[in-house]
Amino acid sequence: MDNRPPQPPPANQSPQKNEHHIPIPTYAKRPYLTYVLIGIIVAIFFAQGLLSQINYPEQEPITPWGALNFVKVLRGEHYRLFTAMFLHVNQIHLFFNAASLWFVGRVVERLFGTPRFALIYFLGGLSGSIASFIFTRGIAAGASGAIFAIFGAEMVFLYHNRALLGKMAQEQFRSLALLAVLNLGLGLLTEVVPGAVQIDNWGHIGGFFGGVVLTWFLAPQYALREDNTAPHGLKIIDIGILQRTWYVPLVYFVGMVGVYLYAFTNFR
Repeated sequence: MDNRPPQPPPANQSPQKNEHHIPIPTYAKRPYLTYVLIGIIVAIFFAQGLLSQINYPEQEPITPWGALNFVKVLRGEHYRLFTAMFLHVNQIHLFFNAASLWFVGRVVERLFGTPRFALIYFLGGLSGSIASFIFTRGIAAGASGAIFAIFGAEMVFLYHNRALLGKMAQEQFRSLALLAVLNLGLGLLTEVVPGAVQIDNWGHIGGFFGGVVLTWFLAPQYALREDNTAPHGLKIIDIGILQRTWYVPLVYFVGMVGVYLYAFTNFR
């Protein structure tokens, strides 16, 4: 997948006739948080192996490290909703999540900026954990919920800016949608294959939902404006006024906690 931000055509040219590209503004020159997150999940994985606390690919030994264990959460270990986002069951699980974070996370962090990226990643990851707690009711771990949140974030960004970004953005949107569908299909397949480590689709769905809802209000929304000092006499500006939507992550978090507490109370 091309991990460069999509480049739009000038306003007076169609994508087919476009000869020049106007760079879109980015809010983070370097996606440092993405690199840090990859480093953390890799370091934790190797720490588990070195300390002989885990026997891959069995899931149960990851419980002492903070995996999402339905029974233990019911006993009050709520922190597992967060810590599970940094654990992985085996090398393949780690590789695919780290690779997805590398390709998609860097793009989203550059386009959105680190603060918005962090909000979408962690709130989306918690949404995935809560969905897993409510519907899967087993043992789960992995950054997949948070990664599906940033999948959703990039898809909403491309949808919001589809008129400006042109054909390449449409192709990227379809590629992300196909990747999400394939992942969900693979999750369903693991439920019927004997002995396979099951993929937690509810965690994926919850994370994707969180990413889409948050990004719908937080995503940059671009427009072309005339600027005689810019190349081609045009520049792209972000007309999304973030100050008007600062409350969205807070409202979402409060609602998410309310859903979790309602489920937690009823399960007990």
